[in-house]
Amino acid sequence: MARGEISLDKTTLPSVIFLEFLYKDNNAIQKLNDKIKTYISDSDYPEIISIIEGEFENIRKEIEDSFRKDRAICCRNINYYFDLLNATIKSANVFPRDIQDNIIAKVEQQWKQVLNVKNVDECTKEIDLYSLRKRCILKHLHDLKLDKNFIILNPNDYERFLKEKWEKLLGYTNPELGDLYVKIENHFVGIIEQYSNFLYSYDYICDFDLDKLSPDDITISPDIYTLINNISLDKISSNNNNKACYNANYIEMLKIKTSSIQRMNNLLSIGIALLGFFLMLIFLYRFTPLRYLLRKCTKKIIEEDENVQVMSELHDNVENERHYVSYDSLSH
Repeated sequence: MARGEISLDKTTLPSVIFLEFLYKDNNAIQKLNDKIKTYISDSDYPEIISIIEGEFENIRKEIEDSFRKDRAICCRNINYYFDLLNATIKSANVFPRDIQDNIIAKVEQQWKQVLNVKNVDECTKEIDLYSLRKRCILKHLHDLKLDKNFIILNPNDYERFLKEKWEKLLGYTNPELGDLYVKIENHFVGIIEQYSNFLYSYDYICDFDLDKLSPDDITISPDIYTLINNISLDKISSNNNNKACYNANYIEMLKIKTSSIQRMNNLLSIGIALLGFFLMLIFLYRFTPLRYLLRKCTKKIIEEDENVQVMSELHDNVENERHYVSYDSLSH
């Protein structure tokens, strides 16, 4: 621990409300991981279910004791816990498909029962990976803002806490090959970052109202250039908002895009100017005396060329005659 830092008690973090049980010894995730390591046959399946069901009372008690109409954070944190359960089960690769499906069904049943403790019925949870990644990203931004003062006092311990918090979910949601990149963008925020780096970092403490941020403001792609090309200049706030949240990557990519657009605009301006010039010439040629002047000048040039050609031919003839006369005189 660095000098001046205060030991971090994870159960006191504002972001872990409703989840204190998860940061105590012998919690459900630890017991589940231990059981998975020793899983031999389907006969162990009831014990897995028992672990999941056994944690319900702890969750119910925390919600009863801590709930103060803060439905949004309750939804985020309960979803995090059950996403963590799903990731632990699905990434284990030890269960037959039917057993895994039964365990996941039990997890979903527990999720609904937990939300019914305080009738948090507006809470939804899509099960696809893309939606799960977005939930992780939104929770991370909200949690950093809630834990801001703790991060300032103890950044090193908090960084270790983030590793513990996201390692299992990142292992489940990251592709086996290649990287994923995240773009978060609306009128208050502009962030482009590698997915794992984002969740492992405490740098993204944004002071604007995060309730204005929605899953639709988040794009995830394995191709960072796709994200760069889709940066929306319309979403950059024209107001001098001190609470706007932009990271260095986003600002750099924004400069590249605006520079590219400026070059294209310059080329377009040159093209339009040239087109206008040629259209003006066509207009002058067809609807002004310029047409007749050009014809007259052209005719005059042609006549002069013809005269020059005639004079040249006459000159050649004269030269030929002189040569002939000279030759004839010598022969006599």
